Amino acid sequence: MTDFDAHAHPGASTENAFIATASSDEAGKLTGYRYKALGAIPEGREHSLRNLENAAEAGFHIGEIGIDSRYPDMEGQMAFFRDALTIAKDYDKIAVIHTVRAYELTYKTLRTSGISRFIMHGYTGSYEMAKQFISLGGMISIGRRAMRAKSFSKLITLPFLTESDMPAGYEQEMEIRNWNRELSELLGKDISERTWEMLSEWL
Repeated sequence: MTDFDAHAHPGASTENAFIATASSDEAGKLTGYRYKALGAIPEGREHSLRNLENAAEAGFHIGEIGIDSRYPDMEGQMAFFRDALTIAKDYDKIAVIHTVRAYELTYKTLRTSGISRFIMHGYTGSYEMAKQFISLGGMISIGRRAMRAKSFSKLITLPFLTESDMPAGYEQEMEIRNWNRELSELLGKDISERTWEMLSEWL
């Protein structure tokens, strides 16, 4: 499949993107999508965990979940993150990870969770940390924000997914197509099918 988007949000109907949410109350928005994940950022309420477990039982993947240092109650975020990872692992689902200025803590949590199918969404961290996430069995996904990272030139030497992080629709389709084209020119090879080739067995 050409120009598959590793991370988009609910919008228009599509089978060419992995659709994720940041709220566990948005399951209804995922109706009709083939590739979907229900998440909760930075929620820590009990009903959110019930929503995630119900979604996993229904065949959804889990995400976005993770740690965001811009929000308070890091202890609560960590507890919720660990519980959400347990749900993803127990139901053998992909975990879509959202992390802001907490890559080391995220890595330690993922390592102790035992989960191996996860995607580091919107990755902008270091090359060295990216390799550590990959060593756990995960994948990194990059959008345009990654170009501002000091590590960008080295990150694109690693296996990576591409994403728009936009609501599904015409603008999202154009964004992922153009992003893949730009990266293909930088790398000197066509990567328009790479994301689907990497993700298809997991999905």
